Amino acid sequence: MSLYTWSLDRKTLGLGWLPFHSTMVHWRFSDAVYVVLVILLDGLIFERIEPYQRQFTVNDLTISHPFAPVERVSGKMLLWIVTVSPPVIIAFCVLLLTPKQHKFYVLYVSILGQFVALGTCVFVTDVFKNWIGRCRPDFLDRCQPDPTAIKDTLYYAKEICTTKYKQRLLDGFRTTPSGHSSMSFAALGYTSLWLLGQLQATRTEVGAWRSVVAMLPALYAFYVAMSRTQDYRHHFVDVLLGSVLGSLLAWWSYRRVFPAVTSPKSHLPHALTDSEHTYSRLGNETYPLTSHPDDANSEIRSAV
Repeated sequence: MSLYTWSLDRKTLGLGWLPFHSTMVHWRFSDAVYVVLVILLDGLIFERIEPYQRQFTVNDLTISHPFAPVERVSGKMLLWIVTVSPPVIIAFCVLLLTPKQHKFYVLYVSILGQFVALGTCVFVTDVFKNWIGRCRPDFLDRCQPDPTAIKDTLYYAKEICTTKYKQRLLDGFRTTPSGHSSMSFAALGYTSLWLLGQLQATRTEVGAWRSVVAMLPALYAFYVAMSRTQDYRHHFVDVLLGSVLGSLLAWWSYRRVFPAVTSPKSHLPHALTDSEHTYSRLGNETYPLTSHPDDANSEIRSAV
């Protein structure tokens, strides 16, 4: 066969012959493997390397804030917030809203999508943190510079820092972007998008309370992000960049699994809309879905 006429199938990349290929695609097996690999890579590489260390001056007021020994949202708290609370919220809503025959699949792909966003976010954030190497607002307190250091003179940490806590000092170079901000918006922002879709909150005929409830996780993500400036762990630009990064990854991962939140099928994973066009839950009844938004809206009005 000529190389000019041969090409891989874009959808399967030539792997369609594998046993259970369609099953693996349906259950998004590659995404599950991706999440495991990206977390392992992050732990093995970026959590162990030293960040780039920029020069600084001892009279720079932007890095002269005190080091807060107790944080408003600690690392352990953040871990619970981004890994436990979204799956719990998703599981509760699936239990209430999703028909029995689809409960497990919707639960699985929804949580998997959240961890795709979170895992990617952690990896990308750590890449930038170590690469950029900007000083945190509390850097000088971490550094404990030599009293003889001259003002308005650029130094490297190894030249004047007297602290005994090396890891704390190195972490002082990992301010941009904010990891708390990016991770909270990746996980909780995804959860808000998911709730908007599952509650069909963008429909004009439903109550405003649905949108308010759906946005609560994102609002808490905003609190987590702002707490980093109150603890002087991050500059405002760090928080802004982290929040934007997390939000973009949340949207990217959500749209890979579900239609837009404005779609009449926003509660359905793509895999179900591709194969079945009858699942639409309103109250305790099931209504057929149509491809035309006006038809779908008329069905809902007749059902409410």
